[in-house]
Amino acid sequence: MMDGQEILGRGGLAATEKRLLVVRALAEAEGPATPQELLATLGAQLNRVTLYRILDLLVEHNVATRHNAGERAFRYCLHTGHENHAHFTCSRCGHTECLDSGGFGADLSELLSHLPMRVDTAEIRFGGVCQGCLRG
Repeated sequence: MMDGQEILGRGGLAATEKRLLVVRALAEAEGPATPQELLATLGAQLNRVTLYRILDLLVEHNVATRHNAGERAFRYCLHTGHENHAHFTCSRCGHTECLDSGGFGADLSELLSHLPMRVDTAEIRFGGVCQGCLRG
């Protein structure tokens, strides 16, 4: 089971009650979650402004990843251990999930080594049709 205090500690953050609520909500989400989805889960335990501040802090301290799934809102997930893991978004149902991109790391590093600039972050996003929609 996920230990919210340990996760926050790895990012050098104190384990406050509200931060633990957000980390638990991210851990229990079925995939990368929007702030609106997190608020629906957290209910009255947290207001919108506090949630956004905590999400920004988690991203800043490499506890969570923020990415654009081609929607209006960013999606957030806990850091997987891969610096820049990939995401997949279904064009039919909107389902978004994290992908283990451990295999992409070497190829991405090779690609980045040929660029005439320093790249600090990269986002890999795949779009297509998920297994559920293919079957349905």
